[in-house]
Amino acid sequence: MSSTIPKAPAWSRSDAVTLRLRNSSGAIGGFYADWYPRDNKRGGAWMDAFITGGPAPGGFRPHLGLICGNLTPPVGGRPALLTHREVETIFHEFGHLLHHLLSRVEVRSLAGTNVAWDFVELPSQIMENWCWERAALDLFARHWETGAAVPEELFQKMKRARTFRAANAQMRQLGFGFIDLLLHTRYAPERDGDAVAYSRRLLEEFSPAPLPAAHAMIAAFTHLFGNPVGYGAGYYSYKWAEVLDADAFTRFRDNGIFSRTIGEEFRGRILSRGDSEDPAELYRGFMGREPDPQALLERSGLA
Repeated sequence: MSSTIPKAPAWSRSDAVTLRLRNSSGAIGGFYADWYPRDNKRGGAWMDAFITGGPAPGGFRPHLGLICGNLTPPVGGRPALLTHREVETIFHEFGHLLHHLLSRVEVRSLAGTNVAWDFVELPSQIMENWCWERAALDLFARHWETGAAVPEELFQKMKRARTFRAANAQMRQLGFGFIDLLLHTRYAPERDGDAVAYSRRLLEEFSPAPLPAAHAMIAAFTHLFGNPVGYGAGYYSYKWAEVLDADAFTRFRDNGIFSRTIGEEFRGRILSRGDSEDPAELYRGFMGREPDPQALLERSGLA
């Protein structure tokens, strides 16, 4: 449950709101939600931690976090009329936020989202699945004037569009992941020659059509060396996180997307544990087995 925190301080010239996350036992944490664009704000959407709590007499000190975005703002007296992709963004960032707010790890450097790069997107990406479930959409996705739910015909069109050219998108991501790993681990100029030509040869294996001689995708592939803590040698984590989130969601899909039992288990075995254990062990603890890519293939319409 959440509730607005009255008169909580916030940065000036913003529409940020402050909310409290609580359960029957009391406050778990709080967070700022700053969703709309403004001139002095960077683009994109993100989550961050302000305060990481710790053990306290009789419990755990609450955490404080932040979710930001650049969503469609209210205009002309209308409420914020969000696209479905913007709704996915909210769910995604809220998943990161839950990873922070629900942490019960005593060592701050191992708490919340301070986990391995190829595991950090599981709590966020799994939340996006609820945006594609009719029972979940009907709780909030309604016409702002009539209150009508999303028409079934439109919903089915959205689902079909979701898997349009899914195989091409999958191969593209796999190609990027392979290039990133090989450039960091195997590439040697004296043996493999020009890096652009080397990458082009590799990417052709993932392309449905021959690549032009001037193809130089890696020259604009900012994830390769974007910053010291970026995705260098870790771009594969995008696709691996998809495998994990699609697979983990099958427990909710098969036993009720609002199952309190499974939700509490996900909280106890994943969200609250941060980096206190090997991510592979945490995942096996929740699923009872190793990750299975079949769920992602099915969700993508490829199986």
